Amino acid sequence: MLKLTMKTTCAVCLLLALNMDRVQADFITLYDGSGLPADQPWLFFAADNAFTQTANAGGVRLATSTATKAGYSNHIPLVGFKNSAFPSLDRTNGFELAFQLSIVAETHANNDRAGFSVILLGSDKRGIELGFWGNEIWAQQSSPIFTHGEGATTTTSGLRNYRVQIVNDTYALLDDSGTLLSGAVRDYTQFGGIPYTLANYVFLGDDTTSAAADIRLGPVTLQSNLSAVPEPTSFLLMAAALSSAVLGRMIKRSFLKTTL
Repeated sequence: MLKLTMKTTCAVCLLLALNMDRVQADFITLYDGSGLPADQPWLFFAADNAFTQTANAGGVRLATSTATKAGYSNHIPLVGFKNSAFPSLDRTNGFELAFQLSIVAETHANNDRAGFSVILLGSDKRGIELGFWGNEIWAQQSSPIFTHGEGATTTTSGLRNYRVQIVNDTYALLDDSGTLLSGAVRDYTQFGGIPYTLANYVFLGDDTTSAAADIRLGPVTLQSNLSAVPEPTSFLLMAAALSSAVLGRMIKRSFLKTTL
């Protein structure tokens, strides 16, 4: 009986290990919440004017003015990826940017700008830009370009876990309670300039001089292939099916040996 249990367990563990290796290969911690993001391998920090950036417990605090654009990106201007190992983001497989964020304060000069934005673009340069106000999160339109699109009324002042998912032609913004906002992915390439003509692009920060924000940013992670992540129940079903098949074959062999 001990041999049967060990063999079955080994087979199940091997299958689960192979799948977990695939999941881990598609998962990147862009910022682990300690120190400054740019001190870690994946994100570059840039600012064109006065700003305040302070590492604190569990993340970083960044404050900008209406004269400043500043933020964190996986690209270094005129160079390319900060880390050449950054993966391709295929909308067919789906991908997700997850981050912890609190909007401490935010001001904007007009309805089409936000003091903190998140940009996530796939390998075909299509994706979404989301603007964060104190009381709303909304999407930038591509036509007319960079105008206020669909939004969700919500309080952003508390530290919350957000996830931006892009699968095929749809994006979704989720928090711990579920989906906050969703819609069609956008093509901003008509702008004709960086960063909207970049593929596989990530940005978190203030990208306009028409708004300002004081934010706290916690850990940031990237899942580059959502199809590689089995649901927890899938792992259990897979293990159960394999165990059952192996057990059945071994019992059958044992029975034949006994009766012959």
